[in-house]
Amino acid sequence: MKRRVCWLFLIGCIIFCACGREACEETTGNESDTLRGSEQLAAEYSEIYRAAFEDGTLARLDTIREIMRSLSASGYAVVDNENQIDMIHPEVIREFDDSVEGGQMKETSMFVVTDDGGFVRYDLTASDGTVQVDRIRLSWEEGAPCAEKVDSYEAHIWRLDEESGYLYIEKDQPAGYDGPIGYTAVRVEPLDERLRELNRKYILPAGYRNTNLFLTDWDETDYGELDFYDLFEVFYQSEYGKELPYESDFEKLTYEVPSQEFEAVIGKAVRIAPETLREYTVYDNDSSSYIYTTRCREDWGHPCFVTPEVRGYEEINDGMIRLRVSSVSQEDNPAHTFSHEVVIRLLPDGGYQYVSNHILPADHETDFDWYSSRLTVQQWEEKYGFPDE
Repeated sequence: MKRRVCWLFLIGCIIFCACGREACEETTGNESDTLRGSEQLAAEYSEIYRAAFEDGTLARLDTIREIMRSLSASGYAVVDNENQIDMIHPEVIREFDDSVEGGQMKETSMFVVTDDGGFVRYDLTASDGTVQVDRIRLSWEEGAPCAEKVDSYEAHIWRLDEESGYLYIEKDQPAGYDGPIGYTAVRVEPLDERLRELNRKYILPAGYRNTNLFLTDWDETDYGELDFYDLFEVFYQSEYGKELPYESDFEKLTYEVPSQEFEAVIGKAVRIAPETLREYTVYDNDSSSYIYTTRCREDWGHPCFVTPEVRGYEEINDGMIRLRVSSVSQEDNPAHTFSHEVVIRLLPDGGYQYVSNHILPADHETDFDWYSSRLTVQQWEEKYGFPDE
């Protein structure tokens, strides 16, 4: 009976999605077969999807692993879109890349599992050293898997980088194009799980987008250009268990944050004496508070498609560890490729503090163009004037 129910669910899913497609677009016979095939692959892990959807655990790594295992039965390469789990069947991509390099004909597919229980399917065709890419997006609508074609293009860039272990695929897009990004990077080579855990625990919570914690040189003797207001925004929730209560807007807003509150958040991230912290910030003695100005449209920065990845680890004296971290850009852009060393102090209560960050020398110039330095209070005053107290 259970098997019959599953097949009925599968048939229903295919009919539901096929009808939805017929109403919105025409597809060729081959495309329809590929779309239906993708829906069938998804229907095979429908029980995993439904259970995780009900529990709110679709984005958990163990759920994504289960979905990847189900898809891997196809024999094709499978990876997750955050590059947190080793690719299944990486040999498929290596063999395909050999065919590209050799100018041979070859076809394969790659599935990139997303954290909503769906996936992006890349159908790849190699011919005379070029790669044709057909992308399909599989999502779930009212509990049914539904596939639709996203785009089709000849890869402007196809590169399997041996040093980083990443495959880069890029679509050629005109200058000024502001639609969906046309590039992606997936890890083909495995990475030690211990390094992945260290990355998730110590580096990813801050990342590169909203703070310059890892984008500038500093240590406990000289904090350099480290922005403590960035740290306040990033680590507030981990200290107080709730979102930052200070609203931001297109215009710059100013708040007086009680010293105890501000210093508790900063102390979560780094070890710094209050008198030193006040030298790097704006502190009002009369109200015993830090003057905190939010980011506005002038200093919000730009979208960031660069993420950190821990590549090395060592224990040093006094309960500290040193992590060697390298950036991973979805775009194959050398200017976004950099490495840095982060020293972390492990605390007796299970917490930790960042001790230093050091950008390692590179043979090219680096450009953190997604990060915008916060406007100083003086710059803000010149533009907006200081609010009445």
